[in-house]
Amino acid sequence: MLMLLAAHARSSSDPQAVTQFARVLPFVGLRALTPAVVILLVTGVWMILAGAGWSFSQFWVQLALGLFAVAFLIGALYMSRIGIQLQRAVTTAGADAATATTLLTRWLVGYGIVLLVLVIAMWDMVFKPTI
Repeated sequence: MLMLLAAHARSSSDPQAVTQFARVLPFVGLRALTPAVVILLVTGVWMILAGAGWSFSQFWVQLALGLFAVAFLIGALYMSRIGIQLQRAVTTAGADAATATTLLTRWLVGYGIVLLVLVIAMWDMVFKPTI
């Protein structure tokens, strides 16, 4: 949903669309994305521990955890930094709309990469290669 909202803000003719998205992003990140990441990790580990036929030594489990770590690091190191820069860009007096749009585009690229990594992780968990 955030990707759709960001794409809409970037392509909007309303100059305030990027500013509005930049203000919503930290709110949603702290209240929806962070808890979802924690719940996903905890329930995934719990399912492995509770499943009699699964263990952390299986390739598909290691691959899923590795992909999760990659997605988490991209989000924590790259996207959060871009989000902070975007928020600063829109709150600074005399903010440049082009700079904010460029930052939003960079955020969208990072988000797309995270979604791709998570889709690959989902494929891995559904089809469990090497079982």
